[in-house]
Amino acid sequence: MLRRLLSCTSGTALIEFAFLLPVMLVLYFGGMTVSELIAVNRKVTVATRSLTDLVSRNMSPAIVYNDPAAGNANNFLSASAVSLAPYKLDVATQQISLLRVCDANHAYVVWTRARTQNSDGSSGSAIASTDTPGTLPRVERQPREAIVEVPGDLVSPNMIPVSPDGTNVCNNLDPGTSTTTQVGTSGAFLYRGTVTYAYAPPIDFMSVGEMTLSDTIYMSPRLF
Repeated sequence: MLRRLLSCTSGTALIEFAFLLPVMLVLYFGGMTVSELIAVNRKVTVATRSLTDLVSRNMSPAIVYNDPAAGNANNFLSASAVSLAPYKLDVATQQISLLRVCDANHAYVVWTRARTQNSDGSSGSAIASTDTPGTLPRVERQPREAIVEVPGDLVSPNMIPVSPDGTNVCNNLDPGTSTTTQVGTSGAFLYRGTVTYAYAPPIDFMSVGEMTLSDTIYMSPRLF
């Protein structure tokens, strides 16, 4: 009987399948999660480009600079969020900022707005921006927090303002004089768009947890 039991192979396929099933499930759900993650990340990039492109084509930096409080980008922020469909929109934030270059690696935040939508994009609400805007065009000392880093390969020499005394304009926070140029009062403009998405796998069987997907794009204004 023992010899017959050892030589019996009638249940081999079932046993092999039992061993392989966990591996197959990991490959299937893991592949599905990675595929959706790539798709959502691509959507974030498309939404970021859409936002920055829309604002750079339709909002004059000179007008926004002279009256930052009147700068209204709600329609553009909401429109860009639609690019994320069919994925949930209420876990995403859209942000746009107008920057003014002050040296080869930094710029002054002239104006900024951020917004999020409800799940289907039918309504939205303003949220706090991660950028700190300055208070120009008011003639007063500007906050250092309004100075942000920008990629150096975006800034050409003709975009950088020159102070009469040769000082770095980014450091000239006080109102300008005949020998200094105050930060934010000269230099090229850039729009910076950022979209952030809190991605949660539909089936989190490996406890991957929530992941933050984000993209940032800079563009020069089309209007002046």
